Amino acid sequence: MKLAELISQIDVVDIVGGTDVQVAGISLDSRSVKTGHLFACLKGASYDGHDFANDARSKGASAVLCDRKLKLELCQVIVRDVRKALAHISARFYGMPSERMKVVGVTGTNGKTTTVHLVHSILTAWGKSSGLMGTLGHRIGDRLQEDIFTTPEAPSLHNHMHAMVEGGSEYCVMEVSSHAIALRRVDCVRFEVVGFTNLSRDHLDFHGDFENYRETKMQLFGIDDDHEFGEGRIAVINVADEVGRLISERTPLRKLTYGLDCGADVAGSIVRTDWRGTDLEIAFSGRRLRLTSRLLGRSNAENIVAAFAIAKALGADDDAVAAGIASIEPIPGRMEVLAGMGRLAIVDYAHTPDALQRLLTDIRSLAPSRIVCVFGCGGDRDRGKRPEMGKIVAELADIAIVTSDNPRTEDPEKIIGDILKGISDESICLVEGDRARAIRKAVEISNEGDVIVVAGKGHEPYQIIGTKRIPFDDREVVRTALGVNADATP
Repeated sequence: MKLAELISQIDVVDIVGGTDVQVAGISLDSRSVKTGHLFACLKGASYDGHDFANDARSKGASAVLCDRKLKLELCQVIVRDVRKALAHISARFYGMPSERMKVVGVTGTNGKTTTVHLVHSILTAWGKSSGLMGTLGHRIGDRLQEDIFTTPEAPSLHNHMHAMVEGGSEYCVMEVSSHAIALRRVDCVRFEVVGFTNLSRDHLDFHGDFENYRETKMQLFGIDDDHEFGEGRIAVINVADEVGRLISERTPLRKLTYGLDCGADVAGSIVRTDWRGTDLEIAFSGRRLRLTSRLLGRSNAENIVAAFAIAKALGADDDAVAAGIASIEPIPGRMEVLAGMGRLAIVDYAHTPDALQRLLTDIRSLAPSRIVCVFGCGGDRDRGKRPEMGKIVAELADIAIVTSDNPRTEDPEKIIGDILKGISDESICLVEGDRARAIRKAVEISNEGDVIVVAGKGHEPYQIIGTKRIPFDDREVVRTALGVNADATP
């Protein structure tokens, strides 16, 4: 596509050189630039893409998108906000794919991944072809592509959507992270439905404070935003959550509210939850429906009600909703159950205070003899949550084993020290900095009937130590410690 056509609808400050050049692709990393690519000079936490523009030129870039004039013999499109312009250009380059299918975006602190997979399962049961983007990867047809981001950067995001459309997908269901909203990765995505799960402390290292984090999430629902998310989108909001109630009050969008044990358009109540799964009753539109799922606990019950409400906003019929919810397998790393040696182990991604509290409360309700919890906190991230998480485990587990998570460039012992500040009763706490040894220790000291909880990393097949990703999978370590080779449900 000609550069002139790509930039015809963005706010351009200045242009250096001619725009009558072909753009064959879009790159954000100078190392991936190929002949004819437009190189976008993004600023990150530790780099500035403008510093690599000359490298992009040497690799064959046809133009650069930047926010200031560079000493560079190459076409330069100068804009006030590179990320905002990049979103427009990416959508246009890939043929505005979000306008050619129905897009569902789910945001919130906890429950996004499970809710998105539930909606995807419902759409399949409804006979609709759909793609999926989220923390566990991006599903395009039968292909699953991994990504370091829950919500990809704009060029990748629109490229994935384009591939979905070309493959016949009628729908795309995606997780929308707060980073994606703040960094304009999802600008120019025309959403059909936007869903909100809940909000609690997370990502404060990026957002600065909870208020800014909250306000960022609220932009997806048309509150104080300047994005282009689709004027006719429907907001599906959890009004059992305090921030959800605020969104419901302030959103200018059409809305459908939901919640567990509260007055909502879609009102859910738990009939049964045990190690076999969960039964729910849903009151909606003057009738009551019974749903059954293999997913465990109250938190998953909330996710099921969220998916039900989103499906109804899309117009799905009752049979498809029930079938999609009943057929879904447990989500990898989300309250994933492993069994062996007369014990159960739960591997879960819970890495925030609220998620950890929800997880342990759910497990306690299933009446184990004892809970032995292995957990840590990530390095180079919000330090304030560390003692909070220590306090929660000390209150809700019988034995706490504090270990390393993804320390990144921080000293793991310093992270553990921060966690221990929240644990007043040292008699219930063990410290083992090596995560594999900590998991094995949990199995060794547990008894039959106990539940071992390994929290924080869930599905992740790596541990980030320094700047390197070391192969490491909690589930594999647990299976080995329990003497089993595959997942088993009790």
